[in-house]
Amino acid sequence: MHFQILSNFINNRVRKDDIFVPATILYLVKNGGKGTLEQISRLLYIFDFKHDLTYYDTIVEKFSSVMLKEYNIIEERDNEYHLKTWPLSDDQIEKITKECMRVSNGFFSNIKYRENLKKVS
Repeated sequence: MHFQILSNFINNRVRKDDIFVPATILYLVKNGGKGTLEQISRLLYIFDFKHDLTYYDTIVEKFSSVMLKEYNIIEERDNEYHLKTWPLSDDQIEKITKECMRVSNGFFSNIKYRENLKKVS
């Protein structure tokens, strides 16, 4: 059931211009269901690199994490964000990864799908 909630959120609530929301989810999924603001913002910086790091810190803190908390997808504990749907099976992680990449509007298009995503986490 938890997997379905996350999948429905990605497919029905995330808009194509919300590229940082699926990127945040993708980081958490590939990092054991948790991550810090700094870790997530570094991922965004690596793939977007249009702004300085403080911009991405602000995006995670004021936008993507707020939206994900509002929809009860993550919670914040001990200065880390945690997916409420964790743990997920390998198949579920694969499906969520594909959904995040599809809805991210090409945000991750400059990487090879499997090899490089594992290096990010």
